[in-house]
Amino acid sequence: MKKATIINRLIITFSIFVLTFLISCHLQNREDSTSISKGWQIVRSPGEDGRLNAISFNKEIGWIVGSNGILLKTVDQGKMWLKCDSPVDENFNALYFINPNWGWVVGDFGMVIRTEDSGHTWRQLPIPKEIELYGVHFLDQDQGWVVGGDLTTGYIFHTLDGGENWEIQYSVLNQHLWHVTFVMEKEGWAVGVSGTILHTMDAGKTWELQNSGTNQTIYKARFVTSEIGWVLGTWRTILHTKNGGKNWIRQKAPGEHFTDGYFLNQKQGWLVGHEGSLAQTNDGGKNWKRRESGTADANLLGIAFVNETDGFAISSTGGLLYTTNGGDLWKGKNLNPHATLKSVAFRSAKEGWAVGVNGTILYTHDGGHLWQPIPSEATGEFATIRFVDQEQGWIVGDGGFIFATKDGGKQWQAHSTIQEHGHLGICTCQFSCFCSIPCSCPTSETTSQNINVDNISFFHELYGVYFANSHQGWAVGHEGRILYSEDGGKTWTQQTSPVDYPLLGVFFVNSKRGWIVGYQGIILMTEDSGKTWERQQSQADIPLMDVCFVSENEGWVVGGNGTILHTSDAGEHWEYQEGQPVSFLWRVLFKNRKEGWTVGSEGAILYTENGGQTWIRQQSRSEQGLHAFTLANQNTFHSVGN
Repeated sequence: MKKATIINRLIITFSIFVLTFLISCHLQNREDSTSISKGWQIVRSPGEDGRLNAISFNKEIGWIVGSNGILLKTVDQGKMWLKCDSPVDENFNALYFINPNWGWVVGDFGMVIRTEDSGHTWRQLPIPKEIELYGVHFLDQDQGWVVGGDLTTGYIFHTLDGGENWEIQYSVLNQHLWHVTFVMEKEGWAVGVSGTILHTMDAGKTWELQNSGTNQTIYKARFVTSEIGWVLGTWRTILHTKNGGKNWIRQKAPGEHFTDGYFLNQKQGWLVGHEGSLAQTNDGGKNWKRRESGTADANLLGIAFVNETDGFAISSTGGLLYTTNGGDLWKGKNLNPHATLKSVAFRSAKEGWAVGVNGTILYTHDGGHLWQPIPSEATGEFATIRFVDQEQGWIVGDGGFIFATKDGGKQWQAHSTIQEHGHLGICTCQFSCFCSIPCSCPTSETTSQNINVDNISFFHELYGVYFANSHQGWAVGHEGRILYSEDGGKTWTQQTSPVDYPLLGVFFVNSKRGWIVGYQGIILMTEDSGKTWERQQSQADIPLMDVCFVSENEGWVVGGNGTILHTSDAGEHWEYQEGQPVSFLWRVLFKNRKEGWTVGSEGAILYTENGGQTWIRQQSRSEQGLHAFTLANQNTFHSVGN
């Protein structure tokens, strides 16, 4: 398994089903740990799970449904999405509209709701079994089908009165069903686990099993005619038929698990899937080309097009991707107002930024009391933001792009660290940079002259960045990647790394001496600005997430299983310090040799006033994971997380 997959899944484990909050602490008495713990206050509460599960368009009107009763509607082909009142707060999994007014939504616990007035009002409809429903299709206001299953049995329900009454048309053991579609009044298909493809020619009175040739789960069936269609699912499953399913032929597309597809006609189509998989075909699937989604941290769960040029894809973290040029270029919107935050930084006591998944950027100018979302067209995750002084700062994350500011965040310039097709430094506007805020993205010609990276890699995630001064900086990421800049981030060169595991955190005490930590207990140390890196013995084999030093010799490292390591000899020896029962520690920060904090899962904030000899758990007033924190001034801390 790819190491990027490992670390992404590791991070997603703590974040995908919970959402973001931001807490702050105003220190009253640095000598009294009890009064310190009372200072933590939640200033941005966690929201509900923002998972988006399905998307559909009926001309210019579109709908998105998701977890916890999410209902979103657009009336202008997706330019603006409005939240609709939901009659329930269950997870919605699928929807179908026969016209702009009439539509049905299905979800968990046998949930079926119907609108007859374009979503202004919804009515819940009864169904014989409280099972998970994953697919719905209606021919008109009366006749329709829903499919789903429980732990043992798959079901197809049929109605002739708009959902007022249902009959079970089909049920069988071990055939949980995921999707149903009809191309004509009588002919349709239902698909599900173990390669199940069911076909009917009599409106569901009888369902016959077609031979798919696979035992993988099939999530979707997409037909453009009664003869030509595709089914897609787990482990690279994409099957194509030209004779209504009598024969299914396997096609090859980039990605591992496909969750949805959309076909405009017999030639043009798109696929989406896990870890940001996005592919396009113009020849009916003979050839599929990968498109950059920038969402390796999330799964894409649905895709729909309004016309040949305008399309949308939705993600498991509440992100919305959109294209206006037929899928060659995708940009992003964040439809989840409580998206997980990954990093926070203050340039002064008043001004600060927090960044996270779905290109989330928050800004405060009042010391963190109020946070304003800043629109970005980024699609992926921003992992780290740091300021070296009040003017210069950097952001790194998915896509291998580094954003830099020289004016305290008023303008951000994007620098690419990717080499694509022999061209260096593609302008990040092409990969969804901060185009909605003042941005000076260079042209491809000037960027090609300014960026220098020697290695070509398919995965470009960056997880950490640190600048020792205004011009010397390092960024670390996937596959042991270490990048170095000596001109404030304008140009980057790749340094030789002794490992190929993901590197997660970096810290320098001066322009020469620094440390990097990462997966498999990795600790790397340099004394020559990174020209050479030597591996130190950590005695750990778990992910180490962050590193902090207070002098050239004394520092701390934190990571999985609540690990806290300490050195007083520049890392020649690392010793475990006894902390508190915590699953994961994400960040560590020391003000001096004695006083420090580390934050992690389950809302953990650990504090020491004796250099880590003892760690005390402070009350964070939250049980959600904390991913990062920063010192705004001598008395105020801010922490962000799920």
